[in-house]
Amino acid sequence: MESRTLEPCVRGGYPRRGPTVSVASEDRTFRQERERVTVTIRNRDELLDGAEPALRADAIDIVDSALAAVVPERLLAEVLARTDDCVTIDGQRYDLASIDDVFVVGVGKGSGALTSAVLRRLDGVTEAIIVEKDASTVDPEVIDRFGDALAVLEAGHPIPTEASQRAAERVLGLAERAGADDLVVCCLTGGTSALLSAPDGVDLEAIARVTEALLRAGAPIEELNAVRTHLSEIKGGRLAERLAPATVVSLIVVDEVAGEPWGPTAPNASTYADALDVVDRYDIEASVPPTVRERLERGAAGERSETLDRDAIAGLPVRNVVIADASDVCLAAADEARKRGYEPLVLSTRIEGEAGEVGRVHAGIGIDVVEDGRPLEPPMALVTGGETTVTVGEEAGSGGPNQETALGFAEKIGGWPGIVGAFVGTDGTDGPTDLAGGLATGQTRSRATAAGVPIADALERNDAAGTLTELDDAIVTGPTATNLMDLRVVLVDDAAE
Repeated sequence: MESRTLEPCVRGGYPRRGPTVSVASEDRTFRQERERVTVTIRNRDELLDGAEPALRADAIDIVDSALAAVVPERLLAEVLARTDDCVTIDGQRYDLASIDDVFVVGVGKGSGALTSAVLRRLDGVTEAIIVEKDASTVDPEVIDRFGDALAVLEAGHPIPTEASQRAAERVLGLAERAGADDLVVCCLTGGTSALLSAPDGVDLEAIARVTEALLRAGAPIEELNAVRTHLSEIKGGRLAERLAPATVVSLIVVDEVAGEPWGPTAPNASTYADALDVVDRYDIEASVPPTVRERLERGAAGERSETLDRDAIAGLPVRNVVIADASDVCLAAADEARKRGYEPLVLSTRIEGEAGEVGRVHAGIGIDVVEDGRPLEPPMALVTGGETTVTVGEEAGSGGPNQETALGFAEKIGGWPGIVGAFVGTDGTDGPTDLAGGLATGQTRSRATAAGVPIADALERNDAAGTLTELDDAIVTGPTATNLMDLRVVLVDDAAE
């Protein structure tokens, strides 16, 4: 298909073929957006009712401030602007007078808020689709303004469901309608791989089975996505191919440790051989449908085309713009910690591994600060990002990686005063729970034992949610409107010396 670049922005009329939506003045718009930045930990009072109340308060407020710093309204202010009949995205101006139709597609946990923020800045949108795990993040005012031009869909995560497949069909239908004189703005956040499922050569049940098996085995997200990408007709840049020759701009919130643009409009470096290696390295043979193995083996043998690499994407009229990644939320946490008198250290934004072990490592660093003043003297704040995993046993309870990290931290830190850790999934949902994560101190282990929910047992049964909830140390945010992997904040006070 012919590649085409829309004309640079010049003043002119705007042919509104789609529904016309009036745009508020910039002053009013930005005032409303500031008011929307209200990420708040919902159970703050309960979390403060425990040992180390001052440290608890600081840890909670640091996390809250960091999440608020990366909500879409603030992120978009730096990359998207509307003036007269032009829209500027990441420095590239598009003349709306030369565009027939504007389409907007939002997919992922947090995409509801991001897409809403984009739609508030545009008018004349012909069609918009939002696919979310929890549609409560979609601005009701946007729903009212766009009416039938906007479809808001809820789908399954982390396991794709029939709703995920229907959502993909809806997006592919839009792709068929997009033409060479059209602009498509995609808003992509973490969770897209499950929420938008378009099976290719296998059925949905097969994808769901292998996804669940890899999650239970503790496979990191990059390996899981390597498999899912090669079972899909939409992932690995294939959506960009389907949208061509329309001009596509994707605004991406990166939630993967690698930190590179990802998703259905971005290049993909993994291969069928990589995907087959992932399936073979984990003990999941009984959960891998024959159709999955057959497809991956045929692809590895060169019988199927690979996903789109950088060169292939470069040949399409698509721009992938990263508007935030894990470093943004970690640096925001560090800035807030500094304001509160802590010397911050952003150790890494790419930490992976078994969640409980990662918690123990963070505890060990906290103890080093107390005993030896390294890597920094207290009061200090250790900040990390990344995405941990949990290898789930046969008799698993309820929880998520951040909750398990909190318990691993608590187990190691037991008895040490002046040390607090807060561990959250930045989207507000940690694993298949309604909890965002957990908080732990040197007293958490003894409190858990006294309450009859010992940490060792909880870790053995992967039941972190039960223990943290019993102790009122589970962190609850609800949907945060963002998704930037995991955030970990460990505070060590002077009193610990």
